[in-house]
Amino acid sequence: MQYQQPLRGPDVIDGLSIWYLKLFGFWKIINDFRTTGKRNLFFKFEFIMSILISFPYIACQFSSYLTIDVDIQKATLINFYCLPAVTMCSRILVFWFHADSQCRLFNLIKKDFLCIPENKKAETRKIYRRVSKSCNMMCMFAFVLDLSVVFTTVGIPGIPVDYILYHTGSMFDVTTGRKKILCAWYPLPMAEYPYYEIIFVYEMMCVLLGGIYLPIYASLFYQVAVALHAQFLVLGYHVSTLKINPNIKQKKKNMSSGITEDLYKILLDHQKLLSYADELRSVYNPLVTINLGGAIGILIVSVFQSHMGETRDIVFVLKSILYAASIMIELLMFCYSSSLIQAASSDLHFAIYSSDWYKADTKFRNTAQMMMVRAKKGVNLTAIRMYPVNLETLMSIFQFAYSTSALMSGMLEE
Repeated sequence: MQYQQPLRGPDVIDGLSIWYLKLFGFWKIINDFRTTGKRNLFFKFEFIMSILISFPYIACQFSSYLTIDVDIQKATLINFYCLPAVTMCSRILVFWFHADSQCRLFNLIKKDFLCIPENKKAETRKIYRRVSKSCNMMCMFAFVLDLSVVFTTVGIPGIPVDYILYHTGSMFDVTTGRKKILCAWYPLPMAEYPYYEIIFVYEMMCVLLGGIYLPIYASLFYQVAVALHAQFLVLGYHVSTLKINPNIKQKKKNMSSGITEDLYKILLDHQKLLSYADELRSVYNPLVTINLGGAIGILIVSVFQSHMGETRDIVFVLKSILYAASIMIELLMFCYSSSLIQAASSDLHFAIYSSDWYKADTKFRNTAQMMMVRAKKGVNLTAIRMYPVNLETLMSIFQFAYSTSALMSGMLEE
């Protein structure tokens, strides 16, 4: 990769909160990679430890289908607790293998990313602050929900070991044996000392790891996407305010030459934004695909358990709601940011009409027409390479999850 300048706090767009990046060492990871092209020791340690902790849990979860009795109710619980670990690993792997692109995409959070005239910077700061405020709130919700899941899951373990080893059907019919944090089978005598204690500590580490890294990576990816949205908004504002000063007593050709030069610069900025948008879509595609799949699975399980009448345990209901809410907020972050990018990028098509294009020369009109053609389609994130992701996708996921869970419940009742 081409080495770049490190990011500094004053470089970040107005109002955007990056405290979590600095607190957990990601700010240094990003800057070290930008300046040296190498992953620093903390990044390597964090990646290795995350995989070493997560992989045994995921492997044991899926291998349990071959070693213990499983019906549809137990299978849904196994997937319910396993899918967040899979999504967390997918985010870590995407960031590791696309570190060069991801660190380059962080140029989008710079407030001088676009060439904006000095007289318009006051208004652009307002745009940045407005976007940053909503972005910070979404990220904070993600952190709060994920930490709530950690506290309830670790603080109130509710999965009977005897249910995992010997029973099927309703988990709440099993009242014997000790209880653990997650619904995972391990090739160990799980109910005996000291294996039970070791497993308990290990699962607590898994939950703590997920509770910290899931919102960090979700916020990290979300902030970059929202920053792209903010840059499109600023560029649209810049285009819409291209005006010819009627007080200047000059020939029409000279009057419009100034805004024509400005439009050339805007066209270059637009081309740069489209380049970054293509790179962002390419990097995020596997991430969005896996997270959409994981979110669908967790929502199906949540609704399915409600259909099966498992709401008599208030603790299980609380955990299910928090799990589903944490996944939904992270799913919303991808779908909502994609919709924002699409709206802001396509609005450039209309922003040109607010300029004085009808007063300008032919060069301005031709350049504006070229930009309108490029902006007409808009930009958004995709899943499975070609499937567009937006708020309509979110509604479709909710409908599919409910329909599937209702179908599964009906099949089980029959």
